[in-house]
Amino acid sequence: MKKAFSLLFTILVITILALVSVKIFQARAITNVNLVNQYLYIQANNHLDFLQEYIKHLKNLKNNDEIIIENKKFNIEAKVKKDTKLKIFMSVSAKDYNIRVTRTLIK
Repeated sequence: MKKAFSLLFTILVITILALVSVKIFQARAITNVNLVNQYLYIQANNHLDFLQEYIKHLKNLKNNDEIIIENKKFNIEAKVKKDTKLKIFMSVSAKDYNIRVTRTLIK
């Protein structure tokens, strides 16, 4: 009876420790994913700011319908719509992740 009780107690302790360690590893994995997404969002926002400054310095924007900047990790593009004013729809999206930042500029 004493051996069976100690075996049951050992199995119970190992099970509890395994469950706690799984919860810890899940929390760390979620934290890492959040850090990667936060880094990519900041980077996409920086690309969008650069694109906005680049478009502001262009002189003959009426000849362009679309501006695309090549990048390894991001799709950086701007589409120009010509009405009474120029509407420029800027968009930066990550190629490998589900992150997209957009902005509209009216000139």
